[in-house]
Amino acid sequence: MADQDFNQQTADMVRKATQSPPVDGEELLESEELKKQFREIKKQLPKPSGEQPVK
Repeated sequence: MADQDFNQQTADMVRKATQSPPVDGEELLESEELKKQFREIKKQLPKPSGEQPVK
């Protein structure tokens, strides 16, 4: 019975995690200098076809 409860809790956690919107890598950075470097590098990366350029 305990295994079923654990499995249910795990399934609920997965459902909750997959319902959240994707996080941009820049949002995870705390340092303003790192955010600036991230934006600069992101601008230099080739864009997949059909994607809008980063502003």
